[in-house]
Amino acid sequence: MVEAVAYEFSQVEDFLNAAEELTMPYAWTRYDLLCLPPSFPYGGMENPCLTFVTPTLLAGDKSLADVVAHEAAHSWSGNLVTNETWEHFWLNEGWTIFLQRKIMTRVHGDDNFFDFDAIGGWEDLKESVGLMPDKYTKLIPELGDDDPDDAFSSVPYEKGFNLLYALERIVGADKFAGFMKAYFDKFKFSTVTSQKFVELVESYFEDVPAIKEFDWDTWLRKPGMPETPTFDRTLSGECEHLANAWVSVDDGETAKGVLPKHDISGWSTGRKTCFLDSLIGTCTERKRPLSLSTVANMKEMYRMHESQNSEVLFRFCMIAVEAGDESILPVVVKFITSQGRMKFVRPLYRALFHSEMGRDIAVSTFLENKDFYHPIAAKMVASDLDTTKSEEKRTLFGCLVSKPKEPFVIGGIVALSAAIGIALLRGKRH
Repeated sequence: MVEAVAYEFSQVEDFLNAAEELTMPYAWTRYDLLCLPPSFPYGGMENPCLTFVTPTLLAGDKSLADVVAHEAAHSWSGNLVTNETWEHFWLNEGWTIFLQRKIMTRVHGDDNFFDFDAIGGWEDLKESVGLMPDKYTKLIPELGDDDPDDAFSSVPYEKGFNLLYALERIVGADKFAGFMKAYFDKFKFSTVTSQKFVELVESYFEDVPAIKEFDWDTWLRKPGMPETPTFDRTLSGECEHLANAWVSVDDGETAKGVLPKHDISGWSTGRKTCFLDSLIGTCTERKRPLSLSTVANMKEMYRMHESQNSEVLFRFCMIAVEAGDESILPVVVKFITSQGRMKFVRPLYRALFHSEMGRDIAVSTFLENKDFYHPIAAKMVASDLDTTKSEEKRTLFGCLVSKPKEPFVIGGIVALSAAIGIALLRGKRH
């Protein structure tokens, strides 16, 4: 394991050097990595001097090391400069995503990589906005007495990134690079709020008229998606073209039996996930999953259901579950019970639970494996499997407060919720 981790993350020094060039000298003397057990619920977790990472990053080809670049970037955005309260969490994560993409663009040596990676982030943001209540899709969310974990999504990451990217496009990359250094220098070893950030932007760019007209209120306080940016699609074009070709097959627009001829065996992980993300996005927009025959042809051609790369396997499993492919169920169950990373297990549990074939499997699998998961992951998955949630009803650990309109259905839901809740409580006692 030590050798595998050392190989996978051998670019860490390059990440830190790039981050120093973008910001200021590293402040924490040394930087170590600790690869945790597979139940660790996050891709990584930043701490001064020490980053925790999940073994799901061990793809064998360094293709998922961008997570380490992300955590290394937190040495500046998060540890050196910290959000003052959870409402301003985007200042940690938006900046870190921005730095991560700048770092990886330098490591890849291709300026087009920045937008290529941002396109995938945009798809993640659309999914989160579609799932979360409006109050959690604002950059400054309305948390009140809510547990910040309940608001956790890609919104502070990707909506925050896109705010910074919008500013960079207004003032230009060179000027924004200077501002980035000034930001970390001004707020180092202190906390920051959105208002302090706005004030610094407006004073630093006081000679830029467009900054005076920047719509801070919409960006920071309005829910939903921001205006779609114009991304450079030099690297994503072929991936999106292949996705469209498979959609044409699925729609019956091509001759029967004629499948796309693209050989993707030499594609990077990023290109494969871009292809799969594009497929998922199209299916979401048309409100119809791929057909079983299309999924079967993809399995035969690409063998993605056998992939050892967690990002590729996760996306293909999502596509297959949505299609109702019962043959994928053993693969999904093995995947969600061999690791506990919430990025993967939560969407897959939700997909199973909302599918006709997987509802019972989702509940039984969770109850059998709840003690394997980190308590935060167990709590969030239990919440995902609670179908009683609405504005009139309390969550899994509470009870109904409105008169049920369908007593037999609601009674079954209460029983399911109670079973999961009791199991979790017992798990906590042990």
